[in-house]
Order: sequence, then C-alpha cells, then structure tokens
Amino acid sequence: MSRIEGLDRRYAASATIVHSGVEIFAVGDPEGARFNAAVRHLLNALRDDGQGLWDDLAGVSKALRWRLITEPQPMDFNSGMVELADEVGRHARRLRGAVADQSLLEDLAESAAALVGSERESALGAALLQACLEAGPRESVVIAASRRAQLALESWLQKYGILVLAAGDLERDQPDRGQAYVVGPPRFYRSSLVTAPVTDEVSFLLPAWFGDRSVPRSAIARYAEGSIRVEARIFTLGDTSEPEQNVPVEADDEDAYLPRPVWGKRESDDREPTSEEVSARKILLSGNLAMWLDDGERIRSLDPQQPPGERVAYTEVAAVREGTYFLLRQGVTERGALYQAALAKLGLRGQVVDATQAAWKQRLGRRLQQHGYRQVARDLRAVGVKTVDRARAWTDPSLIRPISDQDFESLLQWLGIPIQPTFGHATLLRKMLYQASAEIGKQLEAAASAADLTELKASGHLSLEGTSDGFRGILATRVLAISPYSEIVPRHDARVPFEDRSGQWLE
Repeated sequence: MSRIEGLDRRYAASATIVHSGVEIFAVGDPEGARFNAAVRHLLNALRDDGQGLWDDLAGVSKALRWRLITEPQPMDFNSGMVELADEVGRHARRLRGAVADQSLLEDLAESAAALVGSERESALGAALLQACLEAGPRESVVIAASRRAQLALESWLQKYGILVLAAGDLERDQPDRGQAYVVGPPRFYRSSLVTAPVTDEVSFLLPAWFGDRSVPRSAIARYAEGSIRVEARIFTLGDTSEPEQNVPVEADDEDAYLPRPVWGKRESDDREPTSEEVSARKILLSGNLAMWLDDGERIRSLDPQQPPGERVAYTEVAAVREGTYFLLRQGVTERGALYQAALAKLGLRGQVVDATQAAWKQRLGRRLQQHGYRQVARDLRAVGVKTVDRARAWTDPSLIRPISDQDFESLLQWLGIPIQPTFGHATLLRKMLYQASAEIGKQLEAAASAADLTELKASGHLSLEGTSDGFRGILATRVLAISPYSEIVPRHDARVPFEDRSGQWLE
C-alpha cells in the first residue's frame, strides 16, 4: 500500500467512524471489581496517611490493576499476573500490625489471590477472543496499550491467527484490517486512534468496573471549527455487579490509580551548579535501574524497530521520551570511555593534547565559580559566543570543544588563551573521538543484530556484548519515567546507571 493509498484509506475510515461512532464493550468482572474496590480503599488510606508506609503495597496493587485491564489473556499466558498477585499478598502481610485497618489488608490479599485462582477465566479475555473470531482473524486486529501488553497478548492469540499490535505499530504499519479491537479504555490511547483511524471500525473492551468511558478528542478540537467529535455506543456484557464502597469518586480520580513513580520533593538548593556539578533529571530505567541525565547534546540509543544496520544511533537529549532505549555501560559513562579511547589513538601526543584541554576547561571552570553562570553567559554573549547555554557543559573533560569554530575561538580569546595550539589539539581530539565512536557504533550494531530483540521488547532490558576494551557488557534499557524536575548532582554521577527500585511497578 502506497502512502497516498494509506492516506485515502484513513480519510475514508475517519468519515465512517465519525458517522457511526465507536463501540465500547464493558465486560462484567466480579473478581476484578472486588479487587478494584479494595485498591480504591487503599488509595483513600494513602491520601489520609501520606506517602511512605503504603507506597510498596500501593505500587504493586496499581500494577496488578493495570494488568487486569490491559492483559486479559488466560493464566497459562500470564505468569506476570500471578507474580503481582503474590506480591500484593506479601506486602499486605508485611503491614500487619503496622496499620489500623487490618480488614483492608485482608481484603486486598484475598481479592488479589482470587484473580489468579485455578478456576478463574478472564471474562474480558473471553469477550476479546470471541469478538475476534466472530469478525474473522484476517479481518480484525487487536490493539494493546503497551509493547509489553502486545507481546503478552500475541503469545496467546497468535495460535488463532489474530494480529496483535501496539498503538504505535498500528499507525506506522497500517495493516489491511477492517476491525480494530482495542484492549483497555479510550483514555489509555491517543485521540488519533479514533480521529485518524486505520480501520473502518474501532471497538474498545474494558472491565465494567472501570468508570471512565469517554472518547478522547484532539487537544486542538475545542479551538477548531468543525472539529471531529466521535461518539460512543456502550454495551455491557456479563455480570456487572460491584461491591458497595464508600470511597468518593471524582471526575479525574482515575489518574491516581495508574502506575506512577513517586518522585518526592526536589532536594537541591536553588543555586547554580559548581564546575564539578551538573543539573540533571532522574531517569527510571528497566531492570530496576536509574540514571541522572544532564543537559548534554545527545546520548547513545537503540531503536529495535529499525532494520539491522540502522538500530544504533544517537538521540538528542531533548528528544528522550518514555520508551526510548539507552545503550549504557555500568560504572562509567560512554563519553568518558570514548574520551580515553580517542586519547589512546593519539599515542604519545595524547598527553600534550590532554594537558591543553585541561587548561582551558579549568580556566572556564574558575570563571564560572568566581562570577556565576549568568555573568559568564553575558560576557560570552558580548564577545560573540552564540551557544552560551553550553558554558557549564564545556567544563566536562569528556566534551571536547564547542561545535562552532567561531564560538571556540571567541571563548579561548575571552579566557586569555592563545588560539593555537589549543584549537588544533581540540579539533584533532574530536576527530579521533568521532573515529572511536564510529568503531564502537559498528560493534554495537553487530551485537544488536545478533541479539534477541524480542527479549528486549518483553523485559525492557538486554545485555549486548561488545569486543572493544571498555565497551564490553553494554546494556540496552528502556526509559520508564523522567523526573519532572532536575537536581544538582556530582558531574561524575551523571549518565552512570545505578540500582534503583523506584520503577519496579512501572513495567
């Protein structure tokens, strides 16, 4: 299908859905409803008692609730559900005697265990399979809320010949299907799923106990004339009874029940970083890892969706998002290792080049320390330096020099350092660094081509074996969450992965 044909099809599908609307099937799930009620009581207790005591139990309970909604496959294909249910019970038992509401702990543990009982069959999963078979496996496509959910559902549905895609895949691949069955409520998906559909019909399947059934609209719809408004036809299936609960329900309450990291409060003082510090955001990574990401220009990444030979690249730091895959090495930054590799390529000249690099960086660091970043930025701007926002970053030994020749010359003149030989040394070192980076990139590309990227998509992290010294045991790991604020951290801690379990319930 050509791009023009695909665009024509999307216009036709959009017109059909605007006319007929989407279907929402709310499927009865008494066991899930009981667990959902217990989770609502838990989060009400958390609001009363504050963060801390309930955090682990709340985190795993929300993760299990999310799994109920997005991965309704049978237990034979859902070992993660069993593990989460066991974790709910374990954390509930740990709190016995520590909290006043013992009945809440018992209800959570019992209702979680009932979700994975030997006789339980997911009503939502059964409804999904029946709908796909009635529509025809070759006519339908199942849309999953995440890459993990897509792989989990695929392991179950592939034997029926049913195609399963993540929402991003649907927009990119545009399969020749007429009916999309979307697992989960509309609010879990971008509005383009219904405003710019790929299929002529879109149906959402969700547990009846999930209350928000609104259909998303484009962010600009409220300001546009003739904006697309898609209506929903709601159908209920099975036993939709729910236990009585006295927890208040608010319009935007659902956000509190989604798996989210707990960031706490910003700890850094309101000051400028010193020459030995950087301002960085905490990044939670798959595999119980985290990292401080500074405001550098780019970071090595991997895109498993690209063909072999094109998977390893650099991603601009400003473009890092949840779902980006980093390529990292435990204990050291890639920039630091590349710098040493570039010096090694220079042989005996390496020491001389390293000394001239240290000289101008140390002088810039002292100016920043004495006068502050704002004053230094004003002074540099006055002498013609355009990228003054990078002034602090240039003090990092592993950042060779400003990209612009004119900026570097103006910077050296402002520092009172003769342009040569410093300019020539830095330019030569940068050339060696590019060579070392290209060599490592080729090795990582070969390692990525040889690796089982299905495992990476499923688990979120995978070890890649390089051959160069300093680049063995590279880890590919997925970004799970990005802190909404920055902290001031030691420069040597930036971009070095460390163990952190804050994101353990996000995967």
